[in-house]
Amino acid sequence: MSNKYPFTIEKLPLEDPRACPVDLPHFDYDFYYDYQDTHSSWEFDKWKDPKDKSNDLYSGLSFRGECIDNILNEVLPFQRQKGKSAFLNDGRWAGIVGWYKLMEVDNMNHGGFKDVVTQNRHPTLQKVIDWFEFESDIESAIMEKMPGNVELWHVDSHCGHKHGHRKKELTRILIHLQDWEFGQMMMWGTRPLIQWRAGDAITYDVDIPHCSFNSSRHIRYTLRITGVPSNATKEKLAKGGNINMDNL
Repeated sequence: MSNKYPFTIEKLPLEDPRACPVDLPHFDYDFYYDYQDTHSSWEFDKWKDPKDKSNDLYSGLSFRGECIDNILNEVLPFQRQKGKSAFLNDGRWAGIVGWYKLMEVDNMNHGGFKDVVTQNRHPTLQKVIDWFEFESDIESAIMEKMPGNVELWHVDSHCGHKHGHRKKELTRILIHLQDWEFGQMMMWGTRPLIQWRAGDAITYDVDIPHCSFNSSRHIRYTLRITGVPSNATKEKLAKGGNINMDNL
């Protein structure tokens, strides 16, 4: 393994009382996310043409109507859930916290916060989730990105989902709840994404690494839906088009 960073993180010998008692596979990598990269078949070619089909976002679906224009009336006040789920014996954190410390990332909430969607607080968003007709195991959240928040370059593992990475077919959909603002960006592979409108939806191949950041002067809110797709889910995503939220 060649070192990609301007430092080396040393490993404690297993007999050291500070060491994790299990020599987990990601300990052979400088950063847990480097280990996650090995689960992707994407080429990791940083000179790939952004228009290359392997960077594709399936983004032909949009939600429109007065409901989406006023959706922040449901989103706010935003109720932040716990920023990160961390456990004393979770070996993944040994591959993350050490890297953060050396890179001087000051806290674990730099990626933003989330609020779980509920029927009583978010009836319109719940209608959108139901419209997709997922087969099972639906998990949904409103994602809040404050100015300065950044989601580091990574391959999705769906660690927060009960089926995790590739244990079952999962589809993830992101729906923007506000128009794009200067300084906001998302990137899949080598393809940057900007200038979205409230209601625009995207989904993507789980193999494609991605990141996002908010360098604007505005808080950004996005609806994220993850679940096992049904045939109806796949058909709706493939068909695309504009969906009038007022008629759901």
